[in-house]
Amino acid sequence: MPRYQQMEESQLDDAQRRVFNDCKAGPRGSVPPPVHVWLKSPNLADNAHKLGAHVRFGTQFTPKQTEIAILMTARYWTAQFEWAAHVRLAQQAGLSQEVIDAIAERNTPKFADPDDQLVYDFCEDYYSDHRVSDATYQRVVRRFGEKGAVDLAGLIGYYSFVSVTLNVFEVPTPPGAKLLGK
Repeated sequence: MPRYQQMEESQLDDAQRRVFNDCKAGPRGSVPPPVHVWLKSPNLADNAHKLGAHVRFGTQFTPKQTEIAILMTARYWTAQFEWAAHVRLAQQAGLSQEVIDAIAERNTPKFADPDDQLVYDFCEDYYSDHRVSDATYQRVVRRFGEKGAVDLAGLIGYYSFVSVTLNVFEVPTPPGAKLLGK
């Protein structure tokens, strides 16, 4: 049972309304469920949604690469809402259903693009033992620079925060969404 209630604009105090409007006016164009949870703590919500906008829309990574990292994170945390929301976005970004299914089943997908593979490898390294191997780290730095390594770590860190929020507050998935297995 959900442990949060989606906030309606009429229910918001001034601090919450400022964050709500800022989020809605940003690149998402909406206020997603984790922000509704975070609005109970407006300062946290303000900083979190800005970080989210940066890691999703403000890095050098393509939408496809960003969605690979988000799906890997949602899979790691078995974050059902995050998975359901980002499968559609991953498909729109050009990720094949075969790759999406492999990530869902914790199998290793095949990528034609070496940069997509590199993003996957970084995430897989991290989520397998909470470290990134020297070899993978050096490949990321050679290809994307130190800024890219920081942004990629920030991307999976932010979506880990999102996933934990969604799981703790039991945000329900949309009707008909395909759920992840344990």
